[in-house]
Formats: sequence, structure tokens, C-alpha cells
Amino acid sequence: MSKKIKLKNREKRLQEKRNRKAANKARYAELRRLGINGKSKRFLKNTKKTVKIIDHPNGHCGNLACSKCFPEFNSPSVWGGAFLN
Repeated sequence: MSKKIKLKNREKRLQEKRNRKAANKARYAELRRLGINGKSKRFLKNTKKTVKIIDHPNGHCGNLACSKCFPEFNSPSVWGGAFLN
């Protein structure tokens, strides 16, 4: 290829990149204006975790390994000073 064609292709690629960057800047500015984080999957995933799970909704579960229901069996003194995980 000639130098002229290489230069023309290079300028074309640079112009496409500039256009992409300008479009993305406008997109993110609009998202910022609206208060929407539409890019981050982590953000969207964490917003769906607003439902709180109630621990022990029916009262005592009866599980001996449950530290909420049986704190006397799950204290560090029972296991020699350390919790077993």
C-alpha cells in the first residue's frame, strides 16, 4: 500500500475513534444527569439486593449449630477458644 492510502486509513480510524469517544461522553453525561448508572453490572446487581432476608422468621430453628438459637453450644469456650468454621 502507498503512504497516501496508509495515512488516509489512519486518519479514518482516528476519526472513528474520536466519534466513538464523543458519543460515549455524551451518553455518560446524560446518565449522570438522570442519576442512572447504566454501565456498571455490579451496580445493577447490587440494586436488586434490596430485599432483606429475615433470619429465623418462624422463631427457633432447632439446629444445634445455629449460634442464634443455641449460643451456649457455640461459644469459644466450648470449642477450646476458637470457632470451628
